Amino acid sequence: MNNKNETQGEYIVNDTNRQESQNQDTATPFPQHTDIRSGGMDPSAQLHSGKTSTAAAGGYTSYQLSVFFQIYLCIVIVFNLLLLFFDGHESDLGFWQDWVRQLSQNGYKDFNGNYPPIFIHWLYLVGRIYDFFGFQVEVNLYLKFLTQLPVIFSHLILTGIMFGLLKKYSDNKIHFHITLLLTTLNPALLLIGPVWGQVDITPMIPLLFAILVSFSPRWRVLSLPLYALAMLTKFQMIAFAPVFGIIFFRHPRHHLIGAVLAVLTIGIAFLPSIIADNFISAFKLAYINVIDQYGLSTMGAANIWILLTGNATPDHLVLFGLDPNSIAGVIFKAKHFGILLFFLVCLMVFIKGIHSLFKKDFEQSLQCQLSETLFYAITCSAAFFTFLPAMHERYLLPAAIVSLAYYAVTPNRIFYALGFTFACAFNVVMALGIETNYIWPAISWIVLFIVGYNIFELLTKEKGRTLAKGVGQRVIHTPYLSGWLLILLLPTMFIYLHQRNVLHHPSLKENQMLLTDIRPDFARQDFGQLQINKNLSGKPLAMAGTRYATGLGTHANSQIDFTLPHNATSLSFIAGLDDSIESADVIFSVLGDGQLLWESPVIYGSERHLPETRIDVRGVKKIRFKVSALEKNHGDHANWANIVVEVER
Repeated sequence: MNNKNETQGEYIVNDTNRQESQNQDTATPFPQHTDIRSGGMDPSAQLHSGKTSTAAAGGYTSYQLSVFFQIYLCIVIVFNLLLLFFDGHESDLGFWQDWVRQLSQNGYKDFNGNYPPIFIHWLYLVGRIYDFFGFQVEVNLYLKFLTQLPVIFSHLILTGIMFGLLKKYSDNKIHFHITLLLTTLNPALLLIGPVWGQVDITPMIPLLFAILVSFSPRWRVLSLPLYALAMLTKFQMIAFAPVFGIIFFRHPRHHLIGAVLAVLTIGIAFLPSIIADNFISAFKLAYINVIDQYGLSTMGAANIWILLTGNATPDHLVLFGLDPNSIAGVIFKAKHFGILLFFLVCLMVFIKGIHSLFKKDFEQSLQCQLSETLFYAITCSAAFFTFLPAMHERYLLPAAIVSLAYYAVTPNRIFYALGFTFACAFNVVMALGIETNYIWPAISWIVLFIVGYNIFELLTKEKGRTLAKGVGQRVIHTPYLSGWLLILLLPTMFIYLHQRNVLHHPSLKENQMLLTDIRPDFARQDFGQLQINKNLSGKPLAMAGTRYATGLGTHANSQIDFTLPHNATSLSFIAGLDDSIESADVIFSVLGDGQLLWESPVIYGSERHLPETRIDVRGVKKIRFKVSALEKNHGDHANWANIVVEVER
């Protein structure tokens, strides 16, 4: 099935009126530029040569395109890193914690995790990082950052894919920028990735490449191996199977070779589990047991089951009041009915695609073929989310991503991109309780910057605006701007979160001991129970951005009594509110044998520097640590860290 438009394209050289034929299709995995409206080659497509050549994307020069590309990559980097500071979905991050621990302690042997192997390999590397630095694996921003690195790079690659498509198919400048803005600042991508801490974007990268390379004679043999790689990253990619059935029958000889390569890809991906004699268990957990894991009609996904059964109801319910023992009752059992609906949609897509092949519609322009294939992919992924039971809210993301590619190739089809982006983002927002004590400082800095610039303009007027514009232009025209930004910010983020992850242990002299090594005589508090060497929630003690290995975690109003060693001379400690709360107001005090020895000022939780306090306890037998709430005691999580007793030898 040869396509004359697939191997030849007509280009206009900028410096001459001469036309020449070139075989561009064999040199790139992206299809050639064709006009989807006319079915032929778009005469505006041009060969880029230097900064002055005219580009296909809305008439921009190639130099302008490179600048815009760097700007959009920078947007991806900055927003992915900034949004990491949301707390994330703790229970889901708990899976990463458990799996990293397993892989760190036992490797792949007896690993118990229901994800396909590709992301598990990354978690194995994360475990090695924790082992190297001697850190305990915890649900915190450090773990979230490390597990989100594949998401950040996937988002960058997705932006690159969209940019490549737009260079060939962009209708105008507005279409060019809207597509890239929807890609870089897509709320569904950002909410599911850096905010939530999930990795649903990662399998979409090999999947999109699998679709794109299927139109290149040189690279189409890699289509099925790339699809296998997507399936090895996330099982939900099974939704696209009908699309790749159509792709297979377009060029069966090439894809038979690709099928063999796909099997090899699967074998290589599971090789660590095979070596550890855990292949059968790993395969069943990722691809078989997961099918019946939940047994619910929907899990927070706004799809057909919200209307038919409501959220989180059993998937064995029989619909429409039918007799469960009848044939109709079996068919209309929620689980069976959902599978049937999805199967029917997939069957219709496959029949439509094969019918198109028999009608020799493959002789249409490559742009039309690619547009049609992406439309099929949207249909299958959307049906997967809408009809199948046990869907999660974020499983609509593949449809949102494919719809972006569809819009890039088909400029007048923004409806799907906006619709699925909104629906997916809204699903996730409903599931996330977005609140975090990291956001208020960040917003404050942004407001401060805006107001500061406003005052700067007020004082300098036109000169200030000209200066700011000049600086901005210099920055955005920096060669490889996104690369420099990535090199600067990734290590900075790593160092910052690394330092916040370090547990500070007190350095003890021979005549010093930790008071927490002694059992308290008495403890009373208004909420919860006293925690030794942990905060009230059972996590490491954290105050003013520093984590402490030893101390007391309590809640105002509280009283904790100890008996001091008879030869105690001094007592040192650091007192403050735990970083897990946003704001409170308490007073710390220490009493010796009933007499006030020390009292703090009012502590609100915004303190960034908490001093170490040292008091004289010579002759004191009983020591009392007291935390008093000023008004309401809601959220008054208080810590006494590094409580060291010095004794006389």
